[in-house]
Formats: sequence, C-alpha cells, structure tokens
Amino acid sequence: MSDRPLSPVRWLAYYRVSTDRQGSSGLGLDAQRAKVEAMASERGAVIAAEFVEVESGRKNDRPQLAAALAQARAEKAVIAVAKIDRLARDAGFVLKLANEAEKNVMGGFVFCDLPDIDATTSAGRMVLTMMASVAEFEARRISERTKEALAEAKARGVRLGGYREGAAERASERKQKAIADAEGLRGVLEPMVRAGLSYRAMADALAGVGKLSSTGRPLAPAQIGRILQRLGLSGKLLSSDQAWVAA
Repeated sequence: MSDRPLSPVRWLAYYRVSTDRQGSSGLGLDAQRAKVEAMASERGAVIAAEFVEVESGRKNDRPQLAAALAQARAEKAVIAVAKIDRLARDAGFVLKLANEAEKNVMGGFVFCDLPDIDATTSAGRMVLTMMASVAEFEARRISERTKEALAEAKARGVRLGGYREGAAERASERKQKAIADAEGLRGVLEPMVRAGLSYRAMADALAGVGKLSSTGRPLAPAQIGRILQRLGLSGKLLSSDQAWVAA
C-alpha cells in the first residue's frame, strides 16, 4: 500500500450576484465565498477555480456557469455553490443540471445550505428539486404580491416614493409591504403548517432557500409567528409554538 496521501477533491466554486453593483462592490459575493471556503476546509477539498457571474438566477444561459460545467466535465470536479438559489431560481433547470452531472460522471454539486443532499440519488434529487421549486416560487410570488400591494396603496391615494411627512402614510406602506411579503410565502408555509412543523423548522426551511431576516440570519420564531398571523394560519400551529407569537 502506498504511503502517499490521497489527492484532495477538487472543487470549482460558482458565485452569482444579480447586479453590476453587487459584482463590483463584493456585496453578497464575500458571503458566498466564505461559505464555500468554510465547507471546503471542513471536507478537505481544494478550490481549484472560481467562476463569478453577474446575472439573474432566472436566466439559464450564463457564460460563467457554462464555463464551470465544461471544466467540471473535463476534470470530473465538483461544483460548489453557497446557496441553491445562487445556482438558479428555476426548479427544472436545477434538476436538469443534477441529471447532467450524473450522466457525465461529474463530481456533482455541493450546496452549502444543503450540506447533506446527495443529488446523485433519487431521494437527493427529489429534495433538491423541491427546494429549488420553493426558491422559484418565492421569487415569483413576492414580486407579484409586492406589485399588487403597491398598486392597491396607490389606488387609495398613498404617495409612493419621495418624501412623506405623515407617519400614517409610512406605516400604511410598511404594512402593505409586510402583507405582500407574507402572501408571497403562503404557498410555501401552508404545507408546513399542515405537516405540523414548528416555527423553528419553518425558519430553517426558509433560510435554506434564501429567505432571511434583514440581518442576514434565519427568521426568528416570533417573525414566523407574525407572518402566519397575517396569513390567518397561526391558529393551526402546534401549541408549543404559541408562546413565540407573544414574544
């Protein structure tokens, strides 16, 4: 038996930001890089190359992603992504990539927000597709509901944009935005409520697809409770969680 140490697994890091400003400032990029580097260190992998994309996650034709896939095929390397929504916000496209990785005997994909998912198994692909569907749904519904809420506010005479003296108008706009955001998550949260998940479990699931608090952390149980109250779902939750609503 040889005494030579085994070569470390080669990872190709793929980072994506949505705007030129984020790309040039590093906003969001540094956080993605830190997550991938931390997991690579934990698993004894070496980051052989980095691919940085400035493009919407809804667009599948991306040159840097294509370059990463080509190198991964050639080297049988793993593509590491900080969060599944950084790869794409299109569930069908994510599943296509996972199937392609298996077909081309690539190293596959590693998602820092889903560290235990093995996309080479049927169960892993199912979970991966489900989480990608949540990311896609969230992006579309929040956008739709926000536009609807702002349109309704404008129709009622609420001034949108610019300087507003009245606190009432500002409070109304914040309320409408909160309601719109909550409605955007209804289709995701209702199945979790029916399944009897706790606030904490719901917060962790949402964090896995990029729904975080303004501080960049998973939503607190109290925040989940307020969202569910806006949706009229709080009465259906586990009684052990009710204390969080009053917190």
